[in-house]
Amino acid sequence: MRARLLAAVLVALGAFVLYHATLLPGTDFGDTGSFQATVGSPIITPRDGYPLYFALGDALLGLTHAEPAHALNLASAVEGAIACGVIVLVAAELSGSLLAAIAASLFFGGSYTFWSQAIIAEVYALHALLVSLTIWLLLRWEQRPTLARLSLFFAVYALGFGNHLSMVLLLPGFTLFLFLAAPRGWRSLLTPRVVTIATAFAVAGSLQYLWNLNALWVSTQPPRGIADALQIFWFDVTKTDWRETMVLKVPASMLLDHLSMYWFDLHQQFGWPGIVLAAAGLCGLLQREWRQGVLLLTLYAVNVVFAYSYDVGDTHVFYLPSHLILALAMAPGLVTIADVVAPLWAGHSRARRLALTAAASVAIVYAGVRVYADYPALDRSDDHRPAQVLQALTAGLDDRHAMLLADLNWQVQNGLSYFTRAVHPEVAVARMPDVLLYAPALIRENMKAGREVALSERARAEMTAAYGPLFRIIADPRVPVGSISTVARRVSAGTRYVLCVLRPTRDVTLDPKEVDATARALVADGSFAWPQGEYGVVAGITGRPPVLVEGSSTPFRRRVVIDGVAVDIRMESWLAADTIRRMGFGQVIAARQHTLIVERGLSFVTFDDRGHATRTAYAGNIFAPQARYLIAP
Repeated sequence: MRARLLAAVLVALGAFVLYHATLLPGTDFGDTGSFQATVGSPIITPRDGYPLYFALGDALLGLTHAEPAHALNLASAVEGAIACGVIVLVAAELSGSLLAAIAASLFFGGSYTFWSQAIIAEVYALHALLVSLTIWLLLRWEQRPTLARLSLFFAVYALGFGNHLSMVLLLPGFTLFLFLAAPRGWRSLLTPRVVTIATAFAVAGSLQYLWNLNALWVSTQPPRGIADALQIFWFDVTKTDWRETMVLKVPASMLLDHLSMYWFDLHQQFGWPGIVLAAAGLCGLLQREWRQGVLLLTLYAVNVVFAYSYDVGDTHVFYLPSHLILALAMAPGLVTIADVVAPLWAGHSRARRLALTAAASVAIVYAGVRVYADYPALDRSDDHRPAQVLQALTAGLDDRHAMLLADLNWQVQNGLSYFTRAVHPEVAVARMPDVLLYAPALIRENMKAGREVALSERARAEMTAAYGPLFRIIADPRVPVGSISTVARRVSAGTRYVLCVLRPTRDVTLDPKEVDATARALVADGSFAWPQGEYGVVAGITGRPPVLVEGSSTPFRRRVVIDGVAVDIRMESWLAADTIRRMGFGQVIAARQHTLIVERGLSFVTFDDRGHATRTAYAGNIFAPQARYLIAP
């Protein structure tokens, strides 16, 4: 056991070094921005949820005294690293091999989606830690089924609900395993003593949400009583409105496409060797330790079916628990392979041990090679794009002289909430949908006080639609916004570039003429035609015929050499299912530098001979620059 603990600690330390080196330095959009804006607050509403996640984030914030965004990103790196260590312990219990367990942990810790979630403020690193820990405690109970060990399993499982309610998806597998592995039969688990302990821990775990429930009474519209409060609480904390429209709501016409997406996602995480290992492990466990095999198979099936049927814009993150189960199965998979190979070394007394050592060593090297290959693509240590977008939107504004009326994409709005709370609290901002009914009075009062009133693009459109010519609205000259084709025309001849066009989301219109004008500003061939497909890329040197012109209806990877610089272009998403990708929808890696994070819509970069971006521009996505407007006096 001592050797396993030491290996777990070393793997966890290595994972932390990896995640810390690639950590997002500050704020981001989407849920990440919302989490970063909430951490440190004494009030967590039921809609915010995740009391354990915020409690741990608050603790690290207090310990480091760092900017909240960085502290919460760091918390994910710590939690993800510990998860990798615990995976070593779980995989060792399943396989009996420490080397195989290390290989399994490296496969999962270096997998694309988990790595991307372990370097930003998100709940999935902690979720992986809690899932791994509960499985380990359950296996330890099977090994020595004492009431103390069973109670510890109940306690940690109940605690896990304070981070993510999808812990409930583990219940069928855990219940079945407990009944199958109970030494005196399943009825021994239904004794009053065991039921009382389980119930007590379930109640104790639910008490974490008193933090959220209490927030209702300090809101502007407190509940009318405890019954009303509980109804509001349950609706918000379980996201009832989302569940009714998203759970088991994948259209029948999309089922086959989701199957293709899952295969793409699975291959992205582990490659085909990892998939083979996991399959071998599940088959081997069902033969050697069938109860453990049933446990993993049930956990995998429930989680993968839930994610498959969940009609949400970031399905890939909901596959993470099932990916974790497959990674755990890889350790016994290596044992299974060793059992098959060992007879080939007839006459050697240590044939099985040698075969297992060789197989695990190859797996560790393969997992390490994948980490090396993906490192530039997952390195967000220099990603300041969200802060740059928000800085441009709020440039020159402070509450003494101006206020901003904004209506933004929800992902950008969450980032703005954090930005104006923690980075630039002097910026006064209000959401246009919240104030539209009394906007004229609000504007006049601010202008009387000597403040100018600025508007975002969508806020301007809403103001004009609601009040017509009541106010004269002019462009704010402090926020100049040029088209991406204008940026392309200003690039000097002989410059390396990559231009990507991915089908935008439904709420964004991408002008085909702008796409064509941008491409024609870069290439020399007058007969150039943009490639067809969901994913398109043109790469080369400005003023010359392109080195690469590619279009495809499915993700792809291409490697080209542009003026002596090796460039990897990786489409890393499935557009029919992905509307949200924290890591971007694709990557451009030049000279092993993270040159461009590709988003939906247009993404454009020029770069030097070291792969460093010299100019980056976006259009038709959340990173596109926004014009700002002023109410004329």
